[in-house]
Amino acid sequence: MSRTKILSALALGFIASPNTTLGAQTPFQGTVQMNITTGSGTTQLNLMLKDGKTRFDPSPQMSVIIDPVAQRMMVIMNAQRMYMERDFTSATAAVQQQFGGKAPTIARTGKFDTIAGYKCEHVTITDDDGGAVDACVSQQLGGFRIPTASNPMAPQKEAGWITQLGATNFPLKVTKGGKTVVEVTAIEKKAMDAGMFEAPEGFQSFAMPAPKKPRL
Repeated sequence: MSRTKILSALALGFIASPNTTLGAQTPFQGTVQMNITTGSGTTQLNLMLKDGKTRFDPSPQMSVIIDPVAQRMMVIMNAQRMYMERDFTSATAAVQQQFGGKAPTIARTGKFDTIAGYKCEHVTITDDDGGAVDACVSQQLGGFRIPTASNPMAPQKEAGWITQLGATNFPLKVTKGGKTVVEVTAIEKKAMDAGMFEAPEGFQSFAMPAPKKPRL
């Protein structure tokens, strides 16, 4: 191999290596702390990640486990020893309908940043309201999905930019209209118990009853 080809290969390897890269080598496990800002204020979210799944506990009575690859969400009611499973397919379909049945693409900018010790690339995403969103995304943490309704058991209608991230892009910072709406403040890589990302043993599955059709 010529010296030029060797240098080119090394350069490509540098661009695509962890913490100088977006490419993940092994599934991340650990914790992620982020701030989410909406019209009603800023909320701190503490996420636990392992093997592509995400868990967070909105309260001692409730836990939420999300699998971005399977587009599934599990809501665990700890006091009732019950759990319910939902999917995000309806939310995805709603966003695709906004764009004529096709999932809009993410435009990469080639601009990089480092947030909470992890490198991310700025991408431009078209939101479902037509607005442009700048997201600095990493592929070292897995995918990203969070319930957008205040009640995770309610039907999910999520913002278009969340739907478009897919199963491999995790936003470390998201800006829309000049305002930061998502920002990761801390990431800690550590071993996580696999049992925390499954339905607890002895808990019963339940489903929300279908709404009754009005009588004519």
